[in-house]
Amino acid sequence: MNEVPVLIAGGGPVGMTLALDLGWRGVPCLLVEETDRTLAVPRASSVSARSMEHFRRLGIARRIRSSGLPTDYPTDVSYRTRIRGPELHRITLPSSAQVLAAGGRDHTSPTAEPAHRISQLYLEPILLEHSRNCPHVRVERGTRLEGFEETADGIRATVRSLSTGMTRVVHADYLVGCDGGNSLVRRRLGAKLTGTDTVFKAVSVYFRAPELAEIIQPRTWMTWSVNRDALCVTVAINGHDMWLVHAFLPADTDTRLVDPGTLITQAIGSATPREIVGVERWTGRRLIADRYGSDRAFIAGDAAHLWIPMAGMGMNTGISEAAHLAWMLSAVHAGWAGPRLLAAYEAERRPVAETISGFATGIGKALLDLVTADVDEDDSPVGEASRRQLGRDVAIADQDQYRPIGLSFGYHYYGSPLLAEDQPPPEFTISTYHPSTAPGARLPHLTLADGTGVYDHLGQDFTLLRIGQNPPDPEPILRAAAERAVPVAVLDLPSDEAVERYSRRLILVRPDQHVAWRADAVPAQPESLIDRIRGAGLE
Repeated sequence: MNEVPVLIAGGGPVGMTLALDLGWRGVPCLLVEETDRTLAVPRASSVSARSMEHFRRLGIARRIRSSGLPTDYPTDVSYRTRIRGPELHRITLPSSAQVLAAGGRDHTSPTAEPAHRISQLYLEPILLEHSRNCPHVRVERGTRLEGFEETADGIRATVRSLSTGMTRVVHADYLVGCDGGNSLVRRRLGAKLTGTDTVFKAVSVYFRAPELAEIIQPRTWMTWSVNRDALCVTVAINGHDMWLVHAFLPADTDTRLVDPGTLITQAIGSATPREIVGVERWTGRRLIADRYGSDRAFIAGDAAHLWIPMAGMGMNTGISEAAHLAWMLSAVHAGWAGPRLLAAYEAERRPVAETISGFATGIGKALLDLVTADVDEDDSPVGEASRRQLGRDVAIADQDQYRPIGLSFGYHYYGSPLLAEDQPPPEFTISTYHPSTAPGARLPHLTLADGTGVYDHLGQDFTLLRIGQNPPDPEPILRAAAERAVPVAVLDLPSDEAVERYSRRLILVRPDQHVAWRADAVPAQPESLIDRIRGAGLE
């Protein structure tokens, strides 16, 4: 028997989410992270609605939503020539207090957990705290994965303590590399990043400027500066004195020549007292690994893909990959997974990365095209006309980025070998989502009579929904599942709202809240259905 079922390399948000999800499912894991995760420059600034749904299932959504910006701080997005310049366009978005007051009871919302604006600076300590408090999770910071090999019965990994220099061997059933863009796990697997190596160049500056809170009025979470010098966005980190500015520059820019202080001045429109805390020069890319794993080792997050942070879906895509791997590894650990279940991870998740990265890259290119010497900042009729046109252009170029419900809920796994054959789910765009119960789609959200969401009542593994009055007896399905030790909970939803929402009388929901099968009657061969969804019925 190996020392641990799952070894996780990398302790960022993706790695810690995987550890938490495995722990929630009762699967012991060891997470190793070589650094103390002190970020010189915070990166992600938003947790998507889909990630918040995962965190709700893990019991930490409310803690996350009450952290970050003050709860009454608006999450509006403003577009200006410069922060001190005239406003071109504004997107009005709710504060955390407004979301918490609604309590997920909005019957028209596609989710009980809308997106939350929180810097990675505040998200990571919450994930770390809960990981360390989980009895099935062991976290070792200051420990680096040095190498690994796959053996007949698992993974033989070498790790090094950076405080003592001592190495040791860890024997695990499986290894997951959540170890970032320069992933050792990806390189040792022989996987290659393919795609566009440079979409644009960027410089990010983390700085302290107490006076800026008085300058940015009305208060705004993100303020874009669109002018002839650069395209910048300034992000409120704590709502008081800490800020992060990203400057997006043409692909041929030598960012070593970009002065961080000058960049801040260009974004604000005047010299403002500030203290620079950290600077990062980076390249916006669109790269995806050509494979996501082997029999025993897998990659997720930045180890599997790198793309520009538009629509905030880089980290969030990785969080969904972690949730995906967690239920599959749990099934293997419990003994009911078929031999091909884990192979479906790449088949289901890699196309999602391709699609989302394409949308994000399109937003970035459209915004970068707005940086032009034709932007007239003069206080004149010609300047005013120029800015009105720029405002219209901005509204068109960036109208979808901050309401990406399609990216959160519209993606699906149609064509996966784990799904019953059916019609494909509806197409989606960044901001359009059509709820569907077609296999592969995320189960549409439904607010129940007591105000809770349907996800709050799903089982930890598979759940069979019985819809409407007098639905078919699911006993043949449950018997076939029990014979294969596949856990299936049953949830009755007799309401008219459920009938209208779900359109079928029986729906089998996977552990990741995506639909595996639907019908109005029990299948003639329920054994084949159960084998298919657990990865044992594949040709």
